[in-house]
Order: sequence, then C-alpha cells, then structure tokens
Amino acid sequence: MPKKRVFVVDDSPIVRCMVRQLFESETNCEVVGEAENGLDAVAKAGFLKPDLIVLDLNMPVMSGLDAAPFLRKVVPETSLILFTVHEGREIERVAFAAGIQAVVSKDHASELIPHAQALLSD
Repeated sequence: MPKKRVFVVDDSPIVRCMVRQLFESETNCEVVGEAENGLDAVAKAGFLKPDLIVLDLNMPVMSGLDAAPFLRKVVPETSLILFTVHEGREIERVAFAAGIQAVVSKDHASELIPHAQALLSD
C-alpha cells in the first residue's frame, strides 16, 4: 500500500520540523513538501498532490484560512488540518467554513496524528 503524502505549511521552521518528525514516525506516511506561507502552499500543492495538508493559521503573506479555499480548488480531494495555537468553537466554525476538516491545537500536538489518520482512512 502506498504511503500517504503529507504537506506541512507553517512559517516556523521548528514547527515544520516537529510535524515532519511526527509524520515520518508513522510507517504509512511520508512528508512530500513544506511551505512557509499559504501562497507558497497553493503554488506547490498542485504538483505535490498530497493526501493531507497541515496548515498553520497565522502566517505572513497568506494565512492558512485564506489559503484553504484556494487549496480546495487546486487539490479538492486533499484533506486539510488547521494546526494552530488558537482554540475554540469560533475558530473551528471559520475553519470548517473555509473547507478545513479538522482543527488541532499546537498545545495538543499529540492529537495531530490521530486526526490525520482519521481523515486519511476515509
């Protein structure tokens, strides 16, 4: 069975590295690319064709929320997770309206893999 392709989008190199390590510890996942803002993510997503994109909320140039509708058009079958320091029903409401399927708090990074696996198994 081919590995699930993951694309990590965060303006922090430290966070991108941590997320990469989380996914690379999973035998069924491979990180196929990284981007430091939403505009870069939209530009790369079409040729990377990831199964999952992990998006930061607050990034320079273009936020994860602003990038989500464009990503939905470029890679409509790709699952999107918003990985953010912000929590609460309002951020979830806005994220879901933008086409994001899950919101995971950076304070609870251990929940990222279970959310990803749930989306990737659909």
